[in-house]
Amino acid sequence: MKTYKIPRHPVFRDFAIINTISGTYVCPGWHPVEPGTTREQILIVEPKDAPVINKSVKKLITNQVKQTKTFKVLSSNGKSYYNVQFDGRDWSCDCPASNFFRGPCKHIKAKKEELIISK
Repeated sequence: MKTYKIPRHPVFRDFAIINTISGTYVCPGWHPVEPGTTREQILIVEPKDAPVINKSVKKLITNQVKQTKTFKVLSSNGKSYYNVQFDGRDWSCDCPASNFFRGPCKHIKAKKEELIISK
């Protein structure tokens, strides 16, 4: 019985054996294994090159993620303002259109355009 050593994934705690037309794989990571491999043949090992994050770096990363920028953007009729937020990764707006349409609303597009022009 052949044993496969698969490195532990930093996010997922468990794994799955996937059978596809092109072969059999252990996921996450799409590691190829022989057809008919069982869970007993899979040995999860700690990756040797796993990054070690000390507490100060982890705290810095956490603080950067929590910093959300909020902008007031004038509505199209000019009577009210909407809050457009950017958290360093994703944009959001509290206008009604952002709940019903896919993609960014015109307020987010306007703020992005303004920020690009000002750079």
